[in-house]
Amino acid sequence: MKSKTSSAQAQVVSNAGPLIHLAKANVLYILKALYQTIIIPQEVRVETVNRGKEEGAPDALQIEKAIQEGWIKTQKVKINKEFQKAAKTAGLQKAEAAVIQYAYQNQATALLDDEPARAFAKTLGITIRGTLGILIEATKREIITRQKAQQTLDKLSETMYLSAELYKITRKTLSLI
Repeated sequence: MKSKTSSAQAQVVSNAGPLIHLAKANVLYILKALYQTIIIPQEVRVETVNRGKEEGAPDALQIEKAIQEGWIKTQKVKINKEFQKAAKTAGLQKAEAAVIQYAYQNQATALLDDEPARAFAKTLGITIRGTLGILIEATKREIITRQKAQQTLDKLSETMYLSAELYKITRKTLSLI
């Protein structure tokens, strides 16, 4: 499979959801192919690796390996009090707030799946992409085949919440690539 990536890569910061979902579907590698480097706040590392290993989740080992390989980088993000207050009012967890603050401060794309976090990020003008958008982009760039993408979508539907409508829309989008 060819890897089509652009030479000038924008910064990308990820919340736990896309990392966990892609790792559970055994396609975490598409993040590296798409973006080369992914930044995660320390809170996301705790959620994905530390807690994941405590719970015996195999995806935690995949994410930890990517950190050890250096293409997922942990970053300390200082959340200012006003931002934290607004994020809390919006119902966001500390890790989501850290992802959004980092994206805002660094004009980075935020990888987010949860709707409240996506809505909050949109109000700040942050470019966002979720797990399904990542899957579609990887297919468009021929990092994975359409067949692999559709198989991955089926795996994702078993490990993350997808409405029937969103599943159908994504499946149709993949079939048109």
